[in-house]
Order: sequence, then C-alpha cells, then structure tokens
Amino acid sequence: MVSLNNEIKLVIATHIAFYRRHPWLLALFVLGFSLGSALLTAITGLNQEAKTRYEHSSALVNSPVSHIVKPLIGQSYINGQIWLSLRRHGFVNAWPVLRGNLTTENGQNIAIQGVDTLQWITMSNNMPNQLQQQAGKGQPDAEFSLSTLLVDSQFKPRLYSDSENRIEFNFEHEQGQPDIRFQEGIGLWAITDIAYADQLLNAQGKLSFIELSDLSQEQAAVAKKLLDGKAQLVRADQQNFDVLSQAFFFNLSALAMLGYVVAAFLSFNAIKLTLSAREKLLTQMHLLGCTKLGISVSLAIELIALSLLTALLGTLGGFVIANALVIDVNRTLVGLYQLDKALVVSWQWFNVLLGFALNLMAFVVMLVAQTRRFAQQSNAFFYLILVVITALLIWLSLFAHTEFQALALCLCLMLLFVLLVPKCLRALLWIPLSLTNPLYQWLHADTRTHLKDLHIAIVAILVALGSAIGMQVMVKSFSETLNAHLEKQLSADIYLPLKAQNDALVSELKAHSQVALLSSYLQSEGRVGTQPTKLASYGKNAQFYQHISMTTGERVSIEHFKHNGCLANEQSAIKYGVELGKTLTFVQNEQHFTCRVSGFFYDYGNPSMSLLTLETRMRESGLHSVFYGYAIKLASTTSVAQFSEYLVNELHIDSTQITPNQRFKSIAKSLFDDTFVVTKALNGFILAIALASLCTSLLSLSAQQLKQLVVLRNLGVTRQQMLVMKLLQTAGIVLFTACFAIPLGLLLGMALLEFVMPIAFGWTIYFSLDVGALLLTCLTLVLVAVACAYLPVARLTQLCAKERS
Repeated sequence: MVSLNNEIKLVIATHIAFYRRHPWLLALFVLGFSLGSALLTAITGLNQEAKTRYEHSSALVNSPVSHIVKPLIGQSYINGQIWLSLRRHGFVNAWPVLRGNLTTENGQNIAIQGVDTLQWITMSNNMPNQLQQQAGKGQPDAEFSLSTLLVDSQFKPRLYSDSENRIEFNFEHEQGQPDIRFQEGIGLWAITDIAYADQLLNAQGKLSFIELSDLSQEQAAVAKKLLDGKAQLVRADQQNFDVLSQAFFFNLSALAMLGYVVAAFLSFNAIKLTLSAREKLLTQMHLLGCTKLGISVSLAIELIALSLLTALLGTLGGFVIANALVIDVNRTLVGLYQLDKALVVSWQWFNVLLGFALNLMAFVVMLVAQTRRFAQQSNAFFYLILVVITALLIWLSLFAHTEFQALALCLCLMLLFVLLVPKCLRALLWIPLSLTNPLYQWLHADTRTHLKDLHIAIVAILVALGSAIGMQVMVKSFSETLNAHLEKQLSADIYLPLKAQNDALVSELKAHSQVALLSSYLQSEGRVGTQPTKLASYGKNAQFYQHISMTTGERVSIEHFKHNGCLANEQSAIKYGVELGKTLTFVQNEQHFTCRVSGFFYDYGNPSMSLLTLETRMRESGLHSVFYGYAIKLASTTSVAQFSEYLVNELHIDSTQITPNQRFKSIAKSLFDDTFVVTKALNGFILAIALASLCTSLLSLSAQQLKQLVVLRNLGVTRQQMLVMKLLQTAGIVLFTACFAIPLGLLLGMALLEFVMPIAFGWTIYFSLDVGALLLTCLTLVLVAVACAYLPVARLTQLCAKERS
C-alpha cells in the first residue's frame, strides 16, 4: 500500500511538472470546460432561481412554501379573517403578507411588505439572514421594532435629499412618519410588521396573500373547503408563471448544453496533445517500475482535480453571466410570463456539482475516444452510430410531439453531419491528384498528415456555425412573422388605454364623422382545466374582429359566434390539444363560461391559451373583466395628429393617454423581442467559443508545422509563398466547413420552426432567411482563419530574422 502511494505521488508530481513546461495545454483544459460549464450553470442557475422563488418565503420564514392563499380573480386583497380561520382549524404554518406602496412628498414610490415579525421575537432561529446581524442576540428588538420600516440601502436617495434631510411620506389619513432604517440585502420590498403596514396602508385588516408551509394533500383539501368562495388556494409550483415559463427555460437550457458541447472541443485539443506528448513518458515510468494501477489511479486523480477546478471556475463564470443576463430575463418573465417577483441570482453549490459531473464525464469520453482499442473498432462504431442516428432522425421527423423529442431531432440532425463531414473530408483528400508544383504537393501531403487534427477544427466550427445559422433563421423568421402579425392585428390608428369605460365618450366618438370604427377591449382571466386562460372581446359583432388572422385564412364572420361559438388561439390546438368544435369551460372563481370552439387564430407572443367571444356574451356571463381601453380607426380624410388635437381640446383627454398606432406597435414589438434577447446573447457566446476553438485548432496545427516550415524556408521558399500556402490550406478548411455548416444551419432552422417552436410555444412560424447575418457570420469566420494563417508565418519570419542578425 505504501509502495502504491509513493507511485501515485511520483506520477502526479511528474504530471504537475509536465503542466509547468506546457502551461498553454493546461490553459486549454481550463478554458474549454470552464466556458462550457459557465453557460450551462448560468442558465441552470436562472432556471432554478425562477422555479424556486417561492421557497424563499415572502413572509420571511425558513420553511419552504407549498401553497399560497391568493385573492379571487378581480380582487386585490383577501379578508384578514381568513388567516384567523385557518389558524383556528390547525393551520399553524400560515403566514400572512400585506403589500402596498407609499408615496413620498416628491412623488417617489416605496414598496412595503408587512409580515408577522412576532415570530422573530419568539423564534430567533426564524429571523431572516439579512436581519440577524441587526438584531442583538437575545434582544431582537434592539434595532428592529414593530414601528420600524427596514429599507434596502439602494433606495436611500428616494428618502433623503442631497442635504441629508428626510423626505416624508404622504398619507391620505392621519399617520405619523415611520422610523426608517437602511439595511443591505433587503430587496425590492421594504419590510415592517404587518400590523404597522396595515396602519400605513390603511388596509383595514385586509391581506395580500397567505403563505402555507408543509401542507399535505389532505390538509390542502380541508383548506380549500374553508376558502370556498372567499379566496383561491394555489400550489406554489402551479402558478401561472411556473406553468407558462417551462418552454422558455427548456429552450435556453438546450442552447446552453449546445454551448457546452462546442466548448468541449477546446479541451479535446488539449487532451489529444497531452496524451501524445506524455505517451512516451508514461511508458518509461512503467518500465522503471510503476504499476499500471498506480498510473491509472494518478490519472483518475488528475481528471477529478481538473474537473473540480473547471467546475468551480465555470460556476463562477456562470454566476457572472447569469447576473449580466438577469435584467433581460426578468423583463421577459415579467412581461410575458407573469412573474410577480424580481429574479435575484445567488450562488448555488449545486451548479458546481453539476459542472463537476459533466466535466468528469466529458473527460472520460474523450480519453476513451483516444484509446487504441477504440481506434481499432472506430469503423464498426461509426456505421453502428450512423444507422442508429439515421433511424432516430426518420422516426422523430414523423412522430415527434414533445419538447424533448423535438430537440432530440435537432441533436440527431447535428450528429449526422458530425459523423459524415470527417468522412467526406477524408474522401476528398484521398482523391488522386497529379500536381506538378512541389509546393502544392507538399501542401496536399501535409494536409493528409494532419487529417485528424483538421477533423477537430472542422467539427467544432461545423457545430457552432450550424447552430448559429439555425438560431439566426429562427429569430429572423419570428421577427418577420411577428411584424406581419402586428401590422394586421394593430390596425387601429389611435389607442386610448383608459382605466374605465366612458359611455359619454363612446357616444361622442361614434357620432363623429371621422371615426370609421370604435372598438373596446375587455379581458377576463381564468382557467380551462389546469391551464391559465384569457377570455377577451373586441365588440358586439364580427365587424370588430376583422384584424384577427385566422389560421385558415378566412375572415371572421358572425357564423363563428353563433350557437355559443368562440375563437381559440393557435396555441390551444397545437400545445393543449383543443379540437375544432370542442366545448370548453372557462372557470373564474365560482363563475363558469362555456363556449364551442369554431376556429383558431394566430396569437404570437402569448404563451397561454386565449379565447375570443362577443362583448354581449362576456358581459352577460357575470365574469369579472378588466377594461383596457378603446381602439379608434379613422376615416382616410383625417390624420392622427388632427384627431389627437380634437381628443385633447374638445374631449379633454390627457395627451399621455393617446397612443398612436406606430408607438403602440413599437411597444408591443419591443416586448416580444425581449424573448430572444437572452437567446441572442447565448448564441453570441457559443459563436465566440467556436471561433476560439477554431483558433486553437489551427494554431496547434501551425505549431506542428513550424519545423517543416523552417525546412521550407531554408530550402529557399519565400515568405509570400508560405503565406499563400497557409492561406490556401486555411481557406480550404473554411470553405469545406461552410459548405456543410450552411446546409446544417438551414436544416436546423427548419427543424426549430417546424417542431421546436410549435411544440414548445404553440406558434406556427414561416421560414425566413437573414442573408445579412449569414454573410457577416461567414465573413467573421474567414477573418479569424486568415489571422490564424498569418501568425505562424509572421513568427517564422521573426525567427529567421533573429538567426541572421
């Protein structure tokens, strides 16, 4: 045992000495896997933070939240007696929360949150971590009293002027000013006792919501009966956000996994060069007496250490990337997926474990791929994998109906190209050529010699460039489709986002000769089954629905609304399985609305189900509806500017409430574009990693060619001739890669549009190619390749100049 330990120490010391002599190999190890795991852990961290945001209770208790008692749809608060009733029936883990806003004298808002602070006094271990330092041990009220308002330090400028004078709050009732204390890490909501928050907000015993911890199914059934008709009980993991945002994070995770695969090619070069450089060294150590077990154990320790190091660095990089993307992700989640809390990224040790497991697995796969036994069986493995991939691709293209299957289709398509491209390169290089120029003969023979090294560079850039083109196709197609959709759907000239209906205003506008059409927008929220659903109306007859684009291409007619007919969005059919003619029951609180689906319409950007019915039916249903305003379509003889002046001067409408068509479209477009901000950022990261992989592959190839270039230089080959040869070799690699990467990207784009987007989001998007972005990507690739071809020749020229001097 002692002898084995000594052998392991000796081999590890030798490996450390090897890395000291070759620091760039270690840098490639660390860079490749760190970059890959950084992308993956960044998205995993954002996803995990979003999914478990309610485990960190708003009521500031340590127990994770399992259920939430929320107000009925259409109500902002619940009666405080509900909390007392739950407590009386044994629900001791029920935590009330009251939220609201206070306004200062200079018009600044401070969001406050009232919680049950008595639990901190009676149970010191329940005190939030960010408050534990404030409260003295055994004296929790030393700094925090029941009349204290704890505010995050970032909001200090809102409450204190430049002269450090306190800015007081405005209250509609008689109320003394609260005691303000600033603290780091409080968050967006200022914290105070719930009783004091009730006084400040004049809530009169009402609550915003109640959080319940560790609720069993039996207890949930009892609580639901107690809340019947008074409030709604929702599982923390079944809120609208959790249901709607799954596809968003699933696609981001798949893209991050692709980035990890691309980054792994950086480390693949390092592993290959390390094994070839240390093969003789390990053989000598074995001949000198080191056992195979000792060498194998030392290699395992090395792999584990490198995997852990790259996982730590990758998680740190992922933490930085996640914080850089969190603002854009928050904007998307709040705007489209109804996130009701700000997403805050925190350090997660789980991501370190995830990165470690993936890196270790990738190291093992790469090492196995370099063994002689694998090389001997490579042809058999190739044909076996090719048959399996082809069969899977055919089956998935015919029967894919889940998100995993759709992304598996894209993966199989990519693997098919990865398998075939190296074989095509080998076949191309082994075509017999009769070359008379000796330099071209050398170039052809040199390319054959370094065939395996070229495989790595080509496959790396093939995967990255293909995926980048595929994502560009998807983003461009969505943008073009969305623009065409908005052009028709937002067809009114002026929008008036008023808070309440105004019958007098409606009469004035309808009587005006320049108003061609006046429609209103009502919307109710509820559920169909377990899916969040919106029920909306634009007017009392089919004339008000002509801006709706039906999937069949027909116009909306009154026939669609006869016999309790309603229109459902495309997502309902594709993602949720709603069929034409099916009767749906829309549930809101205790109210039910039944309608028969008579057609489907395009509804891009909306992740949930949506139904359209006539305004008359909607009002008669008894559902609580929110009025969003009026849309005015003008006659051709009147301009928007002229009619806006009429609205302001004659009807006394605030100019800030008048939104012209173009401004409304730009707001809607920017909201939908936020969906792809993170996708574009990740795509940029992946392309940057691929270019780095291409650089390392070409530069390592040039390093192996340096001795041969020196010989050619000494034989009289000029610098210009060597540069031309390197450019020809590099241009051939780039051209060969582009010939396969562009078709791969186009096929990936079609797969994303035909399978991933409909299955994940329920949107049918038509193919559109961004030629400008495609050319820019290929031009960037060419410029990087030219630089990689020039650098070794420049280095050789400098060496020759030094030798002459």
